[in-house]
Amino acid sequence: EDSAAGVDDSWELSVKNVSPNVPSIVRPKRHFDTILYTGNGATSARAITGFEFAPDLVWLKNRDSTYHHQIHDTVRGTSGGVLYPNQTSVEDPIYSLSSFDSNGFSIAKDANQAGQNNNGDDYVAWCWKAGGAAVTNNDGAIASSVSVNTEAGFSIVGFQPTAQGTAVTIGHGLGVTPAMIIIKNRQNDLVLSTEFKVQ
Repeated sequence: EDSAAGVDDSWELSVKNVSPNVPSIVRPKRHFDTILYTGNGATSARAITGFEFAPDLVWLKNRDSTYHHQIHDTVRGTSGGVLYPNQTSVEDPIYSLSSFDSNGFSIAKDANQAGQNNNGDDYVAWCWKAGGAAVTNNDGAIASSVSVNTEAGFSIVGFQPTAQGTAVTIGHGLGVTPAMIIIKNRQNDLVLSTEFKVQ
């Protein structure tokens, strides 16, 4: 209440006062979470757990080193390897994750790999929930492989363009226009391309 003006401008705590056009997620940590861990140089696969969901996209970074960011996802799977969001590296199957797990992920067996588990180094993992294993989507002009979480508005899409310089449409499975799109070429060293929806 604004006592000076004598006007009560308070709001009752009620779902009636929430705009029906604003999406609501009761527990965001069931869709996205961040975890910190310290590398131990293990010579076997190491589980990183503590999530309330099975991550479909894992973005790793060594916090004590300038070593590349690493991106892993369930559309490409563990055999797809790591994507580096820079201009010097392409998709690399050598440094893939060991597995995507029900409450986290397991880093691969590699004691000296600075991007995942170097002994004593501090790491951060940003993780998103999509829709699990990829399914085929034919909404666009060319088929795509998608893992979709419509509740959180998040989708991972894999596709192969028909020809360079040719405009095509690609299905993402969200049912609405994405507010942000990040694209990475898996076969060459082009940097990430990011497109934002103008509101």
